[in-house]
Amino acid sequence: MSKRNLVLKKTLVAHALTLAFSAGVLTVGVSSTAFAQSNATGTVFGRVAAGLGNSVIVQNKDTKLTRTVTPDAGGKFQATSLPTGQYKVTLMSGANVIRSMDVEVLLGQGVEATFDAVQSVEVSARRTRIDVSNTNNGASFTSRELAKLPITPSVASIIQLAPNTTRGDSRYGGGNAPSFGGASASENAFYINGFPVTNVLLQIGASELPFGSIGQAQILSGGYGAEFGRSTGGVVNITTKSGTNSWEVGGSASITPNALRNKSKNIYYPNTGASENVDTDGDLYLYGEGDKSSSHTLSAYVSGPLIQDKLFLFANVEQIKSTSEFARLSSASSAAKDTGWNVSENKTLRSLIKLDWNINDDHRLELTNITDRPESDRKYFGLDYATLQRGNVQNGGRSYENYGPTPAAAAVGADVSILKYTGNITKDLTLTALYGISNTSHTDLPLNYNPALLQTQSTPATRVTTIAGNYTTPQKTTGNILTPGAEDKQKVYRLDLEYKLGDHTLRAGLDHNDISTLAGTSRAGGGIWSYGKLTDPNALPNPQSKSPASGGGYGANGYFVQRINTSGVSAPTVEQSAQYIEDRYQVTKQILLSLGLRNEQFTNYNGDGQAYVSQRNQLAPRLGVAWDVNGDASLKAFGSAGRYHLQMPTNVAIRAAGSSLFTREYFTYTGVDATTGAPTGLTAISGVTSANNEFGQAKDPLTVAAQNMDAHFQDEISLGFEKAYSPSLNFGTKVTYRVLKSTIDDFCDQRPFDKWAEDNKVDATNYHGFGCALFNPGQSNNFLVNYNGDGKTLVPVNLTAAELGYPKVERKYTAVDFFVEHPLRNGWYGKLNYTWSRSKGNTEGQTLSDIGQADVATTQVFDYPEISQNANGLLPNDRTHQFKAYGFYEVTPQIGVGANLLLASGRSKNCIGNFPDDSNPAAAYGSAFFYCNGVATPRGSQGKLPWDTRLDMNLVYRPAQVKGLAFKFDVYNLFNRSTIQNIDEVYNVDTGVVSSTFGQAISYTTPRYAKLTVEYSYKF
Repeated sequence: MSKRNLVLKKTLVAHALTLAFSAGVLTVGVSSTAFAQSNATGTVFGRVAAGLGNSVIVQNKDTKLTRTVTPDAGGKFQATSLPTGQYKVTLMSGANVIRSMDVEVLLGQGVEATFDAVQSVEVSARRTRIDVSNTNNGASFTSRELAKLPITPSVASIIQLAPNTTRGDSRYGGGNAPSFGGASASENAFYINGFPVTNVLLQIGASELPFGSIGQAQILSGGYGAEFGRSTGGVVNITTKSGTNSWEVGGSASITPNALRNKSKNIYYPNTGASENVDTDGDLYLYGEGDKSSSHTLSAYVSGPLIQDKLFLFANVEQIKSTSEFARLSSASSAAKDTGWNVSENKTLRSLIKLDWNINDDHRLELTNITDRPESDRKYFGLDYATLQRGNVQNGGRSYENYGPTPAAAAVGADVSILKYTGNITKDLTLTALYGISNTSHTDLPLNYNPALLQTQSTPATRVTTIAGNYTTPQKTTGNILTPGAEDKQKVYRLDLEYKLGDHTLRAGLDHNDISTLAGTSRAGGGIWSYGKLTDPNALPNPQSKSPASGGGYGANGYFVQRINTSGVSAPTVEQSAQYIEDRYQVTKQILLSLGLRNEQFTNYNGDGQAYVSQRNQLAPRLGVAWDVNGDASLKAFGSAGRYHLQMPTNVAIRAAGSSLFTREYFTYTGVDATTGAPTGLTAISGVTSANNEFGQAKDPLTVAAQNMDAHFQDEISLGFEKAYSPSLNFGTKVTYRVLKSTIDDFCDQRPFDKWAEDNKVDATNYHGFGCALFNPGQSNNFLVNYNGDGKTLVPVNLTAAELGYPKVERKYTAVDFFVEHPLRNGWYGKLNYTWSRSKGNTEGQTLSDIGQADVATTQVFDYPEISQNANGLLPNDRTHQFKAYGFYEVTPQIGVGANLLLASGRSKNCIGNFPDDSNPAAAYGSAFFYCNGVATPRGSQGKLPWDTRLDMNLVYRPAQVKGLAFKFDVYNLFNRSTIQNIDEVYNVDTGVVSSTFGQAISYTTPRYAKLTVEYSYKF
């Protein structure tokens, strides 16, 4: 081969690598929507030197999907709405091929294919180019790169590779509940093939797909364009793999054995030093060293053409089974001796079926069907804390699907079906239409639960002595239970248009989500028989009842029974709509300006279909600028500014606007059923009563929320640059500033309404009192109040922020990111990110990680203004320093190694105690204030938890003798650094003494463990 041809070959190879990897693959600097017409495709763009050619053919190398575009007068061209994958870009002059190159189209990004007048350049002189067509912040990963990195096979692990992300509080699911840019875990949006898969009930987490089905994953931490909304945290945008013109089958099996897992840590009572805790300080609280955990995963796929060049299939099924044993109750629990040890068998079935039909080169249909069903069966045994031995007799248990002991932290999947059409109507006009549905069923089934058997409660003093032995019920399930048939349904419609007009790429679109939910809990068994006794049989057990003596039976001796019913079940619905318009204007050859405007509408309805919150005309301007400084894609300066809105989850209606049932009926009785413990020979001495008028009717939708509230929304600005210094080095930096402008939560303080009535001479004699209502904290709010108690007459009450007593909502996030990257050259890839950030304010957002409260958007943060005192400081998701480094090295064609490192400073610590003034009505909240021992303890003032240090590594062996076979060994947390993730920050217990668990560890990082995997694929 001649030297000239060798140089040319090296040039083409380098060019392909440059385009494939420097445009954003594993690049945490910036990734974008580029010219992408929808959020599930990509773009090829570039220039043709004058007189070199008159058309460009862009062809998918796997499916032969072909687009032909014509350069404009300046030589610029672009092909938008391309499915992700490998493409061949060919420059034509009439029917003659002038030149071609290979590129990779990435999700939501632009890849450049420029045909210069000079055909070849020495490889050593070529600089690695960067994507100059975008302003978004985040990271993009392809399936090939993900396969080489030592990460657990989950979307959560991909998210943690990106800057400005951190794991959420373990009580929300930890890694499955990420925080983006200081926001709470409920403020993120998740998409698969353009369809939103975010958990609609609580907005924490999302349904997933088989990990081997992920084609590309885009993690956006800010700066995204007008086509994205319903997020003030981040966006996780995933596209699936598709079939190609070659048949391929494959599968994998992995095992994570308990034998290769280090012991978990015991959790001990902290040394509080308080005299009341002398018997517990330093003692064992929760036994952890006996934990066991193992899992195995089986996955299989098939891919190929049902009709060559036209119809393609990709199908993947994955089953994950795991078993675990751990202490579910602490040494402080009297029930630990019976049900303190948990043995779980967990199973998650995931599948994907993807059909792609290239009707012709201008029209394409995609059908996606996804199944994600996490189930957990739990068996309870006794745990003797004196000997640290578990029992062998099962005393209880529970089965879950898409639910869990803590619903906010549970894995939640869905059955999803998506139909998508993409049409190139003309050479300048592209249309995309999407319709999809999802369904999630929730199950909570206790062992041996009888839904028709009421619970009973009694004490020796309330039992008739002659039948005292018959008062016990076989109903072992106490408290409340998830309503049968609980589910979430979602219908999604989306339409996007793109029109190219000279230097302008005009885009517009709309979407609409219809969400319905059946949720809530009711008393297990349908209610409780609660036995009582009055010393005076002629007294009244309730002002609305008669005396026990009047009912006869044992009532003559003062004995009675009440049937208590409680339920908070509701079927709320939500409508979410949005419209956007955007102009991507190539101002000059080197400057791209993106101007967008998004308008969103959120309407939340109660179970009776009545709107209790309706937010319209929420305008969100978006601005982005990208400057190709040198005009050769070697240095980019970029910036963005925008406003982002967030909806309330459907679960808000259950607590704040749903139907509430809390009734009591009083009876006398003549006996007790020896089998069920239920009373017999009943005589009613009352009707159905309710102290708070909670008879199962819906709350008045006009009174449960302030009128015309602002939505939860945030403003953001970012500036940065990215430099391709050489073929072996990229680096860059970015500054991000976010400020929360408004939020929605509930408050329960009646004092402002009493004062308003007094000041305005309003008769409140029959006022039933203020419960709780949704409002905008720190702003003026308008309420409707039923002062005369007739349930009809509503008085407008306008209260300023000062009259309500709340400070302005504050959450500010500032971050500076630096990255250094070695693109894939000479067999290795590596990237180092450092983020300095500060997340400060008086609210985390829709969640309350300080105490792990699961009531999303209805936390206790603003229930009383006193809770806001001293609340401004470093927030739970603040991590001042984060180093993230990852990469891989192909030692030989058969052997590869990968590494993933995290160094993150710990979260701030708090001391949350009782209010110093016992006479204040807010003091009834107990340990909920930033006071300890009557002294102000501002948020984040108690120091920080230790640094989180984790190193994961892997080794891959691909024997040359068997093509397609690979063995993989992953080790997670190689140095076994088990670090405290969060602690109990509650200082007092109800009696006002120091809590014995104040400062105690709640969770540690997972100890070292290993996974063995074998993979095989065969191409026909």
